[in-house]
Amino acid sequence: MAANKQFGTKETIQKLLRYEEIMFNTIEYTDNHSGSIPESQFYAYVVGLQQSLSSDLAKEVSLVFDVENLMQARIINDRRSINGSTKLIFNADVLGVFRLCKVSLHRPLTKISLNAAMTPLWSLVNQVKKGLLPTTPGTDDYNEWVDDLTIRVSDILGKIKSNVIKLQNMGQEFESMASASNKSASELDIKKERYAIASKIYSREIEPLSVFLKKGVRYQEGDGIFLTLEFFRRLFTTNKDRNNRDIILSYELQYLDLFLPIKKVADQVSIYLQKTEKSLLEYNAIEQAYSVLLASFEKTLSSHMGKKFIDLNELGELSTGMIIPQLNKLTPFRLEKSPSFLDVVYNELAVRTQIYAPENSDVIILSESICKKAAEKIHHAQLLSKWTDTFDWPLNVDFIEVAHNEIMNNIPGFKVTDLFEIQAKLIHSPQFDIALTNQLKIIHDDTDDFKYRVRHLVAPISKKDM
Repeated sequence: MAANKQFGTKETIQKLLRYEEIMFNTIEYTDNHSGSIPESQFYAYVVGLQQSLSSDLAKEVSLVFDVENLMQARIINDRRSINGSTKLIFNADVLGVFRLCKVSLHRPLTKISLNAAMTPLWSLVNQVKKGLLPTTPGTDDYNEWVDDLTIRVSDILGKIKSNVIKLQNMGQEFESMASASNKSASELDIKKERYAIASKIYSREIEPLSVFLKKGVRYQEGDGIFLTLEFFRRLFTTNKDRNNRDIILSYELQYLDLFLPIKKVADQVSIYLQKTEKSLLEYNAIEQAYSVLLASFEKTLSSHMGKKFIDLNELGELSTGMIIPQLNKLTPFRLEKSPSFLDVVYNELAVRTQIYAPENSDVIILSESICKKAAEKIHHAQLLSKWTDTFDWPLNVDFIEVAHNEIMNNIPGFKVTDLFEIQAKLIHSPQFDIALTNQLKIIHDDTDDFKYRVRHLVAPISKKDM
């Protein structure tokens, strides 16, 4: 595959993007083989693509993916012989461009990689505490370490966002597999393999990331991301550096927004693991019982008349491994009949009815079972939730103002503080995405003032668009 013509770095990357499948395959291989790929394996990917192309395009592929061309264009960093095999080590920055094009290729954030990403931030914290870094805004040295801080915080945020998208796709796949019924031997083998993969992903990627995004987490080496950002935000506040303080605050909010998605993924994969483990244990128990029964049955097939029936003594392995003790008669107990005790009981029953059987809430007369004030609060919450779910929300307008204008005269007992509940419900609704603006507004009523940033409801972005 020797070639005379060579391309510049920019032109080479443009052509690599045109034949992206070769680079995708290369990244998948290097991720599973210590960051390098044998030259023969790389050329196998190239030849495989050439076979499906015309002669002119195949020639172009040969020129572009020639190792000498890739090395002079700085696409390949090193070419070395290891254990008798020539291996290629690609430029990590170039591979990062292709990782952006395919979500599944993003590097997993394990506990080790998260600690490695936090190490420079911990170093900055320690240097600030020891007085080794300048804290006077506007100086060159101050701007230098602050810029380094924001770059590293932004880099970690970008990596986490990419991994959350990848893990969300995995979580949905595992959630659908959890309800699938696999009964054949081949399907059960696949199920065991998937269980091993899911268990590895949960312990190596999902659990460390969900812990990382908790607010109060601390590590042996230093504080978690939120406590670290809080340290720098307070430092900038003390130094009256409002610009950098606001930047750090915006990062804190972005990290907070990532906790619920990764928690949902953790719940999805955890449920899949629990259901799959249970089904595999049941299958193994059935398989073992079948082998015991089959061995006893085969003995009845001989000509020996004394072994015409299965010997129950041979089925001892199928009996329970523990003796269930006899249950004693329950001791009698008294129910408290005081008004305060009954009020607590009825309140709890009403709340559980609202949570677990909301479809019956309209037919239950709460004021007959609980105190009047509690009944009014529950009825008000029901009306507010029902109105929020059924209202035809307009897009690209201030939905807080719309809600206030629509229901201030329609729902009895409406207060400005109810807008918090409506906002929280819409923010977590899968039907909309929230677009935050820089406009501030204030809503007044007789008792409260509600100051807020204007938010618009927009149509959610589909996975295909992402």
